[in-house]
Amino acid sequence: MRQFLAANWKMHLYPIEALHLTTALHKGWERHGWTLPAVLFPPAIYLRELVALLSNSRLQVGAQNGYPGEFGAFTGEVSMAQLAHIGVKWVLIGHSERRQHFGETGPLLRRKLQDAQQRGLSVIYCVGETLAQREAGQTFDVLQVQLEEVLSDGAIAWDRFVLAYEPVWAIGTGVHATPQQAQEVHAFLRAQLARLGAPAEGICVVYGGSLKPSAALELFSQPDVDGGLVGGASLEASSFLQIAQALLQARS
Repeated sequence: MRQFLAANWKMHLYPIEALHLTTALHKGWERHGWTLPAVLFPPAIYLRELVALLSNSRLQVGAQNGYPGEFGAFTGEVSMAQLAHIGVKWVLIGHSERRQHFGETGPLLRRKLQDAQQRGLSVIYCVGETLAQREAGQTFDVLQVQLEEVLSDGAIAWDRFVLAYEPVWAIGTGVHATPQQAQEVHAFLRAQLARLGAPAEGICVVYGGSLKPSAALELFSQPDVDGGLVGGASLEASSFLQIAQALLQARS
């Protein structure tokens, strides 16, 4: 069954807060006996500690960013090889904030994805349109380009790949796509994955963009919405656990 959940903490939390949140989520998963695949994406300075803390947990740990390669004169970066070496299992690639604030574009994202998978990491690849692009009727054109410029050569380990649709106009705004809007886009993305040679029916396509517990059940009840990449609502254990419960209920 296609279901997947991820928590993107972005640049939030002090060390003790990250520790308490991780512990609460681990206990929640264990208490319910959930086998739901879930990944926590903390700030980079907490990665090693969380990998150790969750060594016997169903929860896994991912990095919010990684640089292709092993070593090099790239001040401030952490390589995919270094991430894999400390036990990180996942990496986010193509998040709209990396595209917008740090100028990351297709060629670099392609290198990141390919290098991450070569190092044994699994990838969540993010795509999404801005408000101006949606209002101009360009949503599908933008998403097609974002897929093709990174995934078109077919050298992708699809069994270690999740696609996230994150409408830029919904991130951090409190506004989320309606279930109908999300389903329309997710169905389009799945069709595009199939066109690019992926086993599309087996790939999780998840939604990210102001996802809250109150909207989760209806959203996850859509046939092509397989879970979530959760931002602000993942910073509190209770809300993230509610979203997990909604996903399990919708797919039961």
